[in-house]
Amino acid sequence: MTSILIILFFIFLAWFWLNSIRIKEIALQASEKACNQIQAQFLDQTASLEKIKFIRNKNGRLTLMRTYGFDFSRDRENRLRGHVNMTGQVVTQVFLDEDSGITLL
Repeated sequence: MTSILIILFFIFLAWFWLNSIRIKEIALQASEKACNQIQAQFLDQTASLEKIKFIRNKNGRLTLMRTYGFDFSRDRENRLRGHVNMTGQVVTQVFLDEDSGITLL
């Protein structure tokens, strides 16, 4: 019985890891798209996981919300920070911290 639980745990861990990779790819695409929309340079070509927490979705079910951070530049001199919120595999918000304020996409 214990060996079955251990195997199930490792299967869950592998699924979670593969799912996280897919969600990060979606966040990366959303980051790059947001930068293109405001004619900014997407720096480092990466998004990093900053926060993960449980929230309730529209149907009231518990799901994971992940926040990914990325850097961008509008003038090629100053590095600014952006964030992508993912609920499940759906992009819910993109924040671009600019000198003029925060841009939501």
